[in-house]
This record gives sequence, C-alpha cells and structure tokens, in this order.
Amino acid sequence: MSCKCDVPKKMLAWPLYGAGMEHLGKDDKPVEIDVPEPQAGELLVRIDAIGLCFSDVKLIRAGEGHPRVISGDLSVDPVIPGHEAVMTVVRVGDSLKSKFKCGQRFIIQANIYVNGKGFAFGYAIDGGMAQYSILDERVLNGDEGCYLLPVGDETPSAVAALMEPWTCVQASYMIENRTAPKQSGSMLIVAGEGSTKIYTAGELLKAATPARVCTVNLCEAAVKSLSRELEVEIESLDALPESGFDDLFICDCPRELAERAGKLGACGAVISFIGDYPDEEWAFDVGSIHYAGWFYQGAEGSCLAAAYNRNVRSSWKQGGVCWLPGGAGAMGQMHTQMAVESADGPARILVSDMDDTRIENVSNLLADTIEERGIEFKTVNPSKFTAEEFEKLLKDFAPDGFDDIVMLVPVLPVLNSSAREMAEDGLMNIFAGIPTGQEGAVNVQGIASRGMRFIGSSGSKTAHLRYTLGLAESGALAPVTALAAVGGMKALKAGLNAVINADFPGKTVIFPNCPDMPLTAINNISSLADDIEESLDNKGFYTLETECKLLEKFSGR
Repeated sequence: MSCKCDVPKKMLAWPLYGAGMEHLGKDDKPVEIDVPEPQAGELLVRIDAIGLCFSDVKLIRAGEGHPRVISGDLSVDPVIPGHEAVMTVVRVGDSLKSKFKCGQRFIIQANIYVNGKGFAFGYAIDGGMAQYSILDERVLNGDEGCYLLPVGDETPSAVAALMEPWTCVQASYMIENRTAPKQSGSMLIVAGEGSTKIYTAGELLKAATPARVCTVNLCEAAVKSLSRELEVEIESLDALPESGFDDLFICDCPRELAERAGKLGACGAVISFIGDYPDEEWAFDVGSIHYAGWFYQGAEGSCLAAAYNRNVRSSWKQGGVCWLPGGAGAMGQMHTQMAVESADGPARILVSDMDDTRIENVSNLLADTIEERGIEFKTVNPSKFTAEEFEKLLKDFAPDGFDDIVMLVPVLPVLNSSAREMAEDGLMNIFAGIPTGQEGAVNVQGIASRGMRFIGSSGSKTAHLRYTLGLAESGALAPVTALAAVGGMKALKAGLNAVINADFPGKTVIFPNCPDMPLTAINNISSLADDIEESLDNKGFYTLETECKLLEKFSGR
C-alpha cells in the first residue's frame, strides 16, 4: 500500500487529555503510542521540527473549550497539539503515489477548511507534538487545495518551523477590509429611540443590493425613504434582533443601545458609527476584531455609505510614528523587525516591553538596519516609570498621537490605555489574541469623526504562507533571527513553560525525533555538541550545518 521507509512501530507523542498543562502527556512526560498506518488516501509524515507558540498554551489551557477543538471529550478522544510543523513524507498511501513520494519535505498551513468548516492541524487534526503524524484528505484536498508547501533541502528544519509564525505576522499587514457593504448581504440600521432623522443610503449601499435590511427605532419617514432608495422591502423591528448581520449602522445612538447593537455582527462584519458622538470611551467587543475579523468605522452626518473608504489601510503609515507594546517578545520581535526593515515603514518607532533582556536583544539585532534607514528608534520598559511618567514619555515621542499601534500584549487594560494615544486616522493592529466577547474601551468620536480604526487577524491563508516562504527563499526575509532556543521531545513541556514565562527572547523549536536534546538557548548552543559554534554564520545565526551536527548527535541521522 505504500513506499518503504525505516519507520518504527512505536513513537513518542504529547496528547492533550483535557484542559490544563497537567493533562498534556502523562506525568509530565510524552507517552509511547503506536505509529499510525496510512490508508490509501493518506500520508504518514515524520515531524522533523515543531515550533512552540503561545496559541498552543491557549489550546492546552482551554481543552474542549477551545473553538478549534472538535473533540467532545479529550479524556477519551485526545488531540495532539502543535501547528508550526516541518515534516518529511515516510509512507504514501496507494491512491497518492502519483502525487507524493517518500523524502519530500513540507511545511503545513494549519488553518485547514473543508466546505467552510475548520479542521485546524494541531487542534482538530493531530498535530506536530509527536514523532509521526497522519495527513488525510482534509489536509491534502481542502477548500484551498493542498495545505502542504514544499521546502527545499537547503532550509534547516528549525528555520522552516518559523515560517508559520512569520506568516501570521506578515498576514496581519495584508488584511483586506471591505470598502463597501457585502454584496447581497444583510444590513441592520439602528437609531436612538424617538429618532426623526432621515438617513440616506448612498451609492455603495444601493450597489450592494442587500438581501435583507432591518431597522430599529427609525421613524416611518426614514424607513420609507431608505426603502425607495435601496429598492428593497425593509423590516422595521421593535427591538434589536439576533446577531448575524454583515453590515451594521449605529446611527446617533446613546451608549447603552450602541454597545448592545455593536455585538450583532456576523464573521467579517463591518460596524459603522454614523452621526455625532461624544468624546467618550464605550465598551465594544475587541476580541472579535482579532478572531472574527470585525471592523469598526464611521462618519459624521447622515449618509450611511460615507463610513466606507476612510483609513482602510492594514499596513503602517509610510514615514509615520509607530508604537509596538510588547514589541520585544517572541512574536513582537518579528513585528518590530518588519517595521524596521520595511522600505515604506514608519520613520519613528517606539518599542515597549517589560523585559530588559528582550529589549537588549531586539535593539542589538536591528541596530545596523536602524542606522542604515535613519529611523528614530526608542525602547522603554514601562515598569521603570510611574503611570504619569510613562504617559509623558508617550506624549513627548508622539505629540500628535501614534499613526500605528501594534498591540502585542493580550491584556485589555494595556489595549485601553494604548488606544488613547492614537492619532487622527490612526490604526491599531490587535495582533495579540484577546478572547472573543471581551470588551475594550473604544473612543466612538475617534472612530466616527477622526478616522481611528482597529483591525486584527487570526492565523493566515495558504497564499500568505507561500508568500512568506518565497521571501525567505529569496533572501528578502531572514526568519532565523527569531530562533531563540531548541530542544528535544522530552523537553517539550519545559519549552512550553518557557513560552509562558517568556524565558527566551524569541521562538523555541523542538525536534521530536531527538528525544534527549536538552532545552537550550541559541546563545548557549555550543554546549550541545563539539565544534558546533563554528557552524554558525558570521552573525552568529543557526545554519544547516548547525542542524546537521545536532541531528547527528541526538537523532543518529
């Protein structure tokens, strides 16, 4: 049924048997299980490297409560986590022999969808915290086709394992916010109780030919006017309906009504504040900006279509002022590197982080590029300042506010305080995943009148991963700069605890088939093998030769 390759009968794996780190593996150790045998339409792959991510920690902590887990009871139907995987094909099912062969190397796009339903690798499908894994039709023939991308032999597995997190970073600056209402979608228009104001739709709404339009609190004359303009029958409701609307218009609403109406979006909803709003912070679901792709926008006046097309960018303002809270952490470092290296990026960059070691690391890493580009670059540890002193520092650095704030700390109070520092037409990228449903303090006047916008994304698409891989293979991106530690299979849980505690200023990669490799910082890699330091490049970065030495000692390959 398959090609022959030297594959053992047993393997080590870290199944998740329930919510909590204590339920990962058994007795804080990996478990020994059978190596699965592929069926005709399946591949058996060896996991060569797996990157550890804080998303793994979120999964482990949530267990069955995680939205991407499909097991109803992990104690009897466990899942093996790990989505930042590099793999080699070692068995090919009979029906796949014309497409795959043993020895092919791949990385995987973990956000797998089949007929619109998510089957994420490492969440719903057994992932990379194992020595081997089965890939079936969901991976090989999903909604985006095959979710595997080939990797050349010249790319070390530890570096290839960094492609997925780098892709998530890249994708967060490639968000395509809608610039018009969803075609044939659903609209909800809500006004304050007793409203007599007449609102116009505008050409964008007419062109969208909405399938459903509902209104709440609009007077009869306003409903009739919109119905004539849109040439559609409008449902005039007595109260707010259930959620699920593609485009919401919150028109001159008081706070309590606006906050309730703002929760009624479908996935990918655009929520527009129309009219005059006070200079106040109201509570809106910022978690859904990251996980559901919600986009808040607005405009003064009475034309609903006027809310679209102002400040819909997703990347930095060229030559602008940028602040990265948490910008020296494992993922934050990647964002900071992109901001510094981008030719059309910001001219002034502030990085705040609570760890001096991480701050020193990112400053040293990017020093040459900062000098070459002539960027004004400042790092700061907020813990060394009073709240008043830190606020003054922010005002001194950005007197007119920040054009871009990249939120790399998933903490609501930090988001709330940071949002107050946005400039007119400022953009906050909520990269750190605040759970769906959690509400942040959002200035409604800033959105409606001053063009402030909030964006976010969760994961990436296969096209994004292909783009990042192309950058790396062309030399335009050096993903290895994010590699901070390596270890073997038995050190995986220690590696996860290091992620939780931010012990390393960058990413940790585990080699599942090197069971006894100790968890080791890259700056101490010389302790792992003789002469390994000589294999590093002239900047001290990990190379293919470095990896070969590690594998020779710890895996016998």
